[in-house]
Amino acid sequence: MQQPILKLSHTDYFALECETDQRHEYLAGEVFAMAGGSESHALISSNAIAALSLSLRDRPCRVYGSDMRLYIHSIDKFCYPDVTVLCEEGKRSMHYIESPVLLIETLSPNTESYDRGLKFEHYRQIDSLRYYLLLTQDRPHAELFTRASETAWVLSECSGMGGELLLSQWNIRLPLQEIYRLVDFSQSEGAIQPA
Repeated sequence: MQQPILKLSHTDYFALECETDQRHEYLAGEVFAMAGGSESHALISSNAIAALSLSLRDRPCRVYGSDMRLYIHSIDKFCYPDVTVLCEEGKRSMHYIESPVLLIETLSPNTESYDRGLKFEHYRQIDSLRYYLLLTQDRPHAELFTRASETAWVLSECSGMGGELLLSQWNIRLPLQEIYRLVDFSQSEGAIQPA
């Protein structure tokens, strides 16, 4: 995360987001510019949205991409997860959503430590959150954190195009071949290039 550029109220933050093409995270008045993503990052995230939308189409859930702002009330934070699933207990407003069930981040070299560390710490403050999914860009690999209790999370991993993720709350499986469909791993951020 970059250094804060200024301190704002919620109203001023929403105005800033409307006036500029640059996105910002907001944490208790401090505003941080966000980095852009790669083609692989965008493709993996959109594939995850498509797979989840299809799997959850008969359930009272909504799947959002990175254009939808999430608010974490307990720490006064606004951010833009790569993918968010909001179900019946979720709250929606014109500017943001609250109380998601699932959050997904597609990892990149510049954000991986933040996504695994402080961002996940912030996400764990969301009482409704049941799943946190991390997707790598340089190979088909997924790490699914499932809430086991108020303070414990269980990690399950899968790799390879034949791998599947189980989201037991809905009894659905997400195949990695769908999430990584059309991804050129040689062009992914962090991919090892031949000399």
